[in-house]
Amino acid sequence: MLSTILRRGRQISRRLPVRVILFAVLNLVALAVAKFVSPIVPDWLGERIGAKAVDPILSIIASSMLAVTTFSLTIMLMGLQRASSQWTPRSHLILREDTITQSVLANFLGAYLFALVAIILRAADVFDQRDIVVLFGMTLIVVALIIISFIRWIVHLEGLGSLPSTAAQIENRTSEALRRIAEHPSKGAHPLTDPATQIPDGALPFRASQHGYVQQIFEQSLQEIAEKNDLRIFIVTSVGRYLHKDDLLGFVATPNGALEDDLASKINAGVAIADLRSFEQDPVFGLAVMAEIATRALSPGVNDPGTAIDVVYRLGHLVTLAAPQEQSAAKPTFDRLYLPPVDLSELLNASFDPICRYAGDAVEVQLAIQNALSRVMIHAAPNLAEEASKAARQCAERAEAAISFPADLERLRAAKADG
Repeated sequence: MLSTILRRGRQISRRLPVRVILFAVLNLVALAVAKFVSPIVPDWLGERIGAKAVDPILSIIASSMLAVTTFSLTIMLMGLQRASSQWTPRSHLILREDTITQSVLANFLGAYLFALVAIILRAADVFDQRDIVVLFGMTLIVVALIIISFIRWIVHLEGLGSLPSTAAQIENRTSEALRRIAEHPSKGAHPLTDPATQIPDGALPFRASQHGYVQQIFEQSLQEIAEKNDLRIFIVTSVGRYLHKDDLLGFVATPNGALEDDLASKINAGVAIADLRSFEQDPVFGLAVMAEIATRALSPGVNDPGTAIDVVYRLGHLVTLAAPQEQSAAKPTFDRLYLPPVDLSELLNASFDPICRYAGDAVEVQLAIQNALSRVMIHAAPNLAEEASKAARQCAERAEAAISFPADLERLRAAKADG
């Protein structure tokens, strides 16, 4: 259960309003703490540091931070629009979760609320002399946070919305998901490779309660439900698939052959479905978004094969991470769950196949694809290397059908990845 709570909390914390509200609340709590800390402040210090030391600083923070926050939001939106229009519309899903941008904006708005509430409390004579000393110390801490935030923001703006920064963020999130599936191809559950024979005849189906993409599967939560009720749960869909309402999600094997509505609702809650795909457990989505950057660069209106080549090599590195590691003979962590393992061919189809189609007779891009796939074949595990070999042959056939210049055909044939 703790793992599920942490994952849900991490997902919620990546939303900008949540971080802003949390930081603002912490600042308000700091003002309340001042009343409890003030009794230990000596009287002589309260006489030396008075309202004249605090009020001007609070006024400056209150008057400037709101404007700075508004200006920073404008810059953030411009960066999102730039990345969406130039690279891929799906890039906003990763950029809006940028922790540096969120932290900086939260600091700015939190500082504004801190100063505003402090000024109101000062006007109401809530603070005495010793309270003001504590307030002065907290105000200096807020000023230090503002300075640090300004420096981080200025450095971060150098790449906000740019291709290197956007591609790097997508690559990092995708690599995390790929490493997880390499360690646990079925997320720690039994691999559901043959539903016809693995799912018992008496198992009861459960269906999607809404339409949307499968964002995550909370395997620990499902395991605890299964243990508590003596169930076995078989999930037949994969993360990233689009489901309509009442589409089949999976089956439940129960001891009495019945599945109560409240129990079915709890099982459904263990499979998160939403309108948008997520990078958390969906490496195919991350690879597809990377490929979209390359295909956008290869469009006639952009005509930037250099960007496509850069993405191809990034994809080659990413796909190599998906090679399943040696599985131990130990029982699965979640022994009451059955989940389909990741489809390695789907990873390659989502990444290299669309780039190969859009590249056409751009021989430099086709050569990069063959080079990247050859690296995958060399460095990946045998099962992934075999899929890479199939993808390389298919891409080579597409390229040969598109390229007509004899010299380019010779270069391509010489660079073919050997399966």
